[in-house]
Amino acid sequence: MAKQNRQKVIDKRWDKKKAGGRVVRKDEAYVAPPVQALNPTQKLFLKELREKPVVIFSAPAGSGKSHLTMCEVTDWIKKDTGYNKLTLTRPTVGMGKSLGLLPGDLKEKYEPYLMPMIEVIKDRYGTGFYDTGIDNGVIELCALEHIRGRNFDQLVVIDEGQLLQPNEMYTLISRMADGGKLIILGDSTQRDHQGMDGITWLLNFVDRHDLSHIIGYIEGTSDDIERGDVCKAIVKAMEIDRKNIEGL
Repeated sequence: MAKQNRQKVIDKRWDKKKAGGRVVRKDEAYVAPPVQALNPTQKLFLKELREKPVVIFSAPAGSGKSHLTMCEVTDWIKKDTGYNKLTLTRPTVGMGKSLGLLPGDLKEKYEPYLMPMIEVIKDRYGTGFYDTGIDNGVIELCALEHIRGRNFDQLVVIDEGQLLQPNEMYTLISRMADGGKLIILGDSTQRDHQGMDGITWLLNFVDRHDLSHIIGYIEGTSDDIERGDVCKAIVKAMEIDRKNIEGL
């Protein structure tokens, strides 16, 4: 079989597996094309992400927080840039109690909460890359109650950061070690508790102690939504409702 025809056969096999949801591997040397920013806010986030050890991206749903972050950090893992572990975590309602009510081990319990980030990994490098990463410890799903006492000298991504309490946020950022990178994603409009949230506390903390050279903050608005017109219209409508309620 000619070399060109052989490659076509191989490509067709991979396409067939992908169509059937059965992609289990990709060439270890393969690195996807760099993720591209679609607006100035996303461009600023990617810049801060590459330059600072702690980065916060607070923006409405559909602004590309999970997509940009997970594309970038998984590329870093694939490129062997010095990072060899990626830890994913987020607050859960009830935290330990809610996880305990779900069947299975920690991976089975925690995956549903982290699925928006996991789906980006799978879409970018295949199910096999994700499964292998979990098996060999390159990718770790970590419940917040297991964070205390850890050192963050690798990649750590926290989703739904607006649900963190100030003391939880302090615990997380105090885990930072040299060489590590902490990425905090959130949406200030989707909070489930009263009082100051962890992101707001951290921003005030950064301002009080002039820590902006190590902790970057990017805030997006509904104008930065790239998911589509429906998502943008719904978020903007909710913004109007909130303003009307606050004005009563």
